[in-house]
Parts: sequence; C-alpha cells; structure tokens
Amino acid sequence: MATASDLETPPAGDVRPPAPALALAGLAALLASSCCVLPLALALAGISGAWISQLRVMEPYSDGLLALAFCALAWAAWRIYGRTAQAQSVCDTDAACRPVSHQVRTWFWLVVVITLVPLLVPLAAPWFY
Repeated sequence: MATASDLETPPAGDVRPPAPALALAGLAALLASSCCVLPLALALAGISGAWISQLRVMEPYSDGLLALAFCALAWAAWRIYGRTAQAQSVCDTDAACRPVSHQVRTWFWLVVVITLVPLLVPLAAPWFY
C-alpha cells in the first residue's frame, strides 16, 4: 500500500514530472498577455501610472510567446496524459508506475486557462466598445 510520502516523490526511470514545461508555458503566457491583458488587470486592481504604457513594448513578441506557451503545454500534456504506453514499458518497479497527482493536473488546466486569455481577450474586446 502506498503512503502519502510515496506519492509525492517523482517517478523513477525516464518519466519526469511536467513542472518545467508548466512553468515555461505559464511564463510565456504571462509575457504574451503583458501588452494587452496585464494593463487592463492592473487598472482594474487600481494600480496605475505612466509606466503601464511601457508594457506595449512586448506586443510584437506576443504571437511567438503564445506559440512557445502552446508547445510547452503540449509537452506537459504528453508528460501528464500520454505517459501510459511509456509507463507500461518501465513498470519494473513500483515507483515508475505511479499515476500523476490530481494537483499536477489542476495546475496544468490553470496554465491552459492563463494561456487562452491572451487569445480570447482580443476576440471579445469588440463587444465592450
């Protein structure tokens, strides 16, 4: 029977956790939204100043950062959901066969939502003008 400490340790073998891919996707999504969504969020939070207009300098890089975020999300999704065939081949020990925790999947879907925000805000913006 597996204990709580056993489930927290990363799996053995070639199966690695998707944390670097999720971090890269989240950072790229936040940087991609820094030109458009971030100033709006800061203004709604009551934070203002002339420095907010300097965030527009990231606009030319938004498409590339979104592409990077989606590639990192694809990599993380493969690590989380597509490992069954790979895990079956390295199931020689108990540690290699552990399922991905619910917390990792929750973080994955949170990063997916953060990545979709820069795509959906420009599409919904005309409804508010």
